[in-house]
Amino acid sequence: MGGEADNEGRKLGSEIEMARKELEMDVEKRELEAKAKLDEILSENKMEFCSRCNKKIGSRTDWAGKCLWSGCDKLLCRECWDVKKYRFCKDHSRAVYGHPEEEAKKKEFFKEEDIKVDLGAMLEESDDSRMAKLIFYTSEYARWLDKRLGKVGPIDWTPKEFLSKANAKMEKKNGEFVISIKVKRWFMSKVKASVIVTSFGETAELDANSLTAYLHKLSRQYKGYKLIVLVSDGAKLDLVNFVNRFSEKGFSLYMVEPRKGNLYFNINDPITRGYSGWFNQKKEPYNFNAKLKRLADLVSGRLVVAEKAVAKDFGFNEHDVHGVLKSCKFLSHIKGTDTFFWKED
Repeated sequence: MGGEADNEGRKLGSEIEMARKELEMDVEKRELEAKAKLDEILSENKMEFCSRCNKKIGSRTDWAGKCLWSGCDKLLCRECWDVKKYRFCKDHSRAVYGHPEEEAKKKEFFKEEDIKVDLGAMLEESDDSRMAKLIFYTSEYARWLDKRLGKVGPIDWTPKEFLSKANAKMEKKNGEFVISIKVKRWFMSKVKASVIVTSFGETAELDANSLTAYLHKLSRQYKGYKLIVLVSDGAKLDLVNFVNRFSEKGFSLYMVEPRKGNLYFNINDPITRGYSGWFNQKKEPYNFNAKLKRLADLVSGRLVVAEKAVAKDFGFNEHDVHGVLKSCKFLSHIKGTDTFFWKED
């Protein structure tokens, strides 16, 4: 009797164990099917590569997060998200260039609890979002300007001299994009002009005195003649008027709205006006030789240009204009006059 009960118990236990194993196998099978289905969905949406580092992702467990930019569903791998602390895909990372991405609100992907934080919508209403977009516009404009200087040739004059064989190099310093215009003399390169491209958002609420102090501070940080470009996405009218009236010795001020293609500067300041073509997205700039030829007269079949005409058009000091023209390798001075003529090509 006891033996039969024991056998019955063992049989029942065996059946329970078998049922448990079958259940575990069924659960495991369902999990594998679910993972395979998820991998299939990711593959169909072309998410097999990390949107930041472009590394091929073989398993859904290697995904860690989703780009935090509003409306973007691109995924980031675990190395980019957890190790490098990236929070944006490659396309949108430029908008937050220079800002620590790990400080952005974390939006986990594939977590057990379904927490969805629409950071993009939140940023649309925040100052941080507007600043991020402005930083993006600033970065893109600086790159456009750097490309223009590389294609057309760097700025080749200052109020003091012609810059023969100048070269331009862009780098980021103190939060600004700085393009240094250098001329090589013997074994050293000397900065003759500095183009400083910076976001206008930080100064948009400042009054005229504070803005002037800010510009002077920028000017003191860099070498050569300073060309300060403030990038905005819609500045207030009083500050636009400030830029349009601004005139200071030693540097020129511009404000651009890249998205609209607008450029503001003091059109009555000859030096600032002379440089403006480089920063205007709607016009092609002229180098110094071409600008001088527009002021030249044809005498006995030769182009000649007078110092007074150059001083007036460019706003050069009358004591400096002779030295500027004398530094032009393509010009020859006619002794006893204030006139120069173009050498034979």
